[in-house]
Amino acid sequence: MTANNVDECLRNFIPVYRPQLTIPRTVRFGLEIELENVSFDKTYKIVKENFGDKWRVDIDHSLIKGRNAEVATPPLCNTKDTWVLLKKLGELLNRLNPTFDNCSFQVNFDGKLLPSIEDRVRFLKLYSMYEDIIYHFSMGEYDSFRDSLEMYAYPIILHMKGFYKSEYAVEALMDQKRYGINFKSNSDLIEFRTPNSTYNPLYWQNYITMFYYLIMYATSPKCNEKELDRYIEEYGKLYVLESYQKSNDEKAYELSRKIFRKKDDQLSFLYLYKKK
Repeated sequence: MTANNVDECLRNFIPVYRPQLTIPRTVRFGLEIELENVSFDKTYKIVKENFGDKWRVDIDHSLIKGRNAEVATPPLCNTKDTWVLLKKLGELLNRLNPTFDNCSFQVNFDGKLLPSIEDRVRFLKLYSMYEDIIYHFSMGEYDSFRDSLEMYAYPIILHMKGFYKSEYAVEALMDQKRYGINFKSNSDLIEFRTPNSTYNPLYWQNYITMFYYLIMYATSPKCNEKELDRYIEEYGKLYVLESYQKSNDEKAYELSRKIFRKKDDQLSFLYLYKKK
């Protein structure tokens, strides 16, 4: 697929919920889905009755008081059983008719995917270069940023501009909820915090796929660190979130071409990015 025929390919493409993703079966991940305007007790009962005690339901104090819930899965792997469970979870959450004005969807991966400080710094540089695309891609069904984004899951590009040559670039993102990336020290997890939440398991699949392959590209010889440094050095936009809401189809295609090996992964990413 070339840049010239992307739109033609997308016209004939419909993303589908997959029985299994293209990522390895052994990759462990966990999801956290924030919901507003729902009954905590009802959400708790639904999750516990259908999925058991290993699935967690909490109150999130950053959301609407008395009308919210956060559902957290146990560690999962890319198996058919996992995707049967997550499809059922999405259907049950949909019935609660939640809203997402202040909510995030979070994906956690094993920190061992980025074993060294150097790997993590390089990954943060790559994430920064394509952060506008990542945020635009992961805005959920409503194509909007949540109201509390500046307090929770703020972009890291300006942070990286000051510290991209230092190990502090990683240290400042340890155990915090301010930015879109959080390295959890107590459990050694890499947490991605999206601009908006969603109960749609098709979106969950595509977010997981994109974040995994972004990590893998950052640790591959193909990742051009000098190009990443140059982008961060030259970045000069003042209104970061405003610019992130604008689409950049050419840059989205560039990212998809770099990180995805499978055509369907690339098309699913671009389809959701363009929100057809």
